[in-house]
Amino acid sequence: METENTESTENTETIEYTMGLGLVNLLAFVMLIPVLIILLLPFLGIWDFDTFKIGMDAFFGNYFLIILIGGIIVHELLHGFTMGYFASDRMKSIKFGFKALTFYTHCKEPLKVKHYKIGAAMPLIVLGIIPALIAFLLGNGFILSFGIFFTWAAGGDIIALFMLRKLDNEVYVSDHPKKMGFIREVDQEENAI
Repeated sequence: METENTESTENTETIEYTMGLGLVNLLAFVMLIPVLIILLLPFLGIWDFDTFKIGMDAFFGNYFLIILIGGIIVHELLHGFTMGYFASDRMKSIKFGFKALTFYTHCKEPLKVKHYKIGAAMPLIVLGIIPALIAFLLGNGFILSFGIFFTWAAGGDIIALFMLRKLDNEVYVSDHPKKMGFIREVDQEENAI
């Protein structure tokens, strides 16, 4: 599932933690099933299907394209502002772009794993989990549809968090410049200890 490629130079070893875009897209698509189980089933247990259906129809209605584009922009801004907060050069280290029909955010400097995790998780929390919890409280199918959709849209971020799970929170990782994933540079001396 995850690829660990290793390259060595004189004093450092570079370890890549990457995943092919096809596999990421497949996993993100399949991730819709657990997202629905975790978020929709409890809502249906508290409220009812008609409440959800009315909200879902409104969510995917006339303004869906505006919600989608706005949500994608906010998603990437949340990554950028959060990672920029932890980067030594702040927002100067953050690059936003559009490539292969996908918006992206790239941090040009290494971050501690714990900060990288926060940056990866922020859109999931703000656009997915929080709206879903609000929907549970209010019985609002529209807000639940929003939360489900943007939790699912954070599938790549969830995969990145999964890939980071075994790394110590205090080590530094960098965004991979071309692939989905990240890079860790290890000093040869650190490896020998």
